[in-house]
Amino acid sequence: MSFEIVKRESANFGGLVLPRIELGPSAHATDLMKFTRERVQQRGVEDLATVYVAVPDLGWTAVIGYRCLDLRHLAIGDVLVHVPAGYFAKFTPDGRSSDPIEDVWIQAELAEKEGRIERAYAEEIEVFRAPSGVELFISLT
Repeated sequence: MSFEIVKRESANFGGLVLPRIELGPSAHATDLMKFTRERVQQRGVEDLATVYVAVPDLGWTAVIGYRCLDLRHLAIGDVLVHVPAGYFAKFTPDGRSSDPIEDVWIQAELAEKEGRIERAYAEEIEVFRAPSGVELFISLT
């Protein structure tokens, strides 16, 4: 398992919304998630980010898009989500799975189960850099 505790500055992300997403290793593999990622990548986005936001009584909402430096960078029709500064467990693939996104989510679940991290269940950030670079930031308490 490869993770480190990092402090992230606050950041804004813009993108398309997918409500009621289940977190975990297989969330990224749904047809709707794949379709939405492809739409965003067709815009020329290189570092694709998915921000998972906890919504009381609904579960999780995913915003699939890009880091947004300011409102001028927000594409028409996209939403803006703000991720506050905080401490995160940063996971990178270690070969547990041939799918790098599945790999980091498996590690995060295992780290929580083993008590190595205490999740805040706030904003979680998944960054994908083609062809297979992935970083997963899990919010900590």
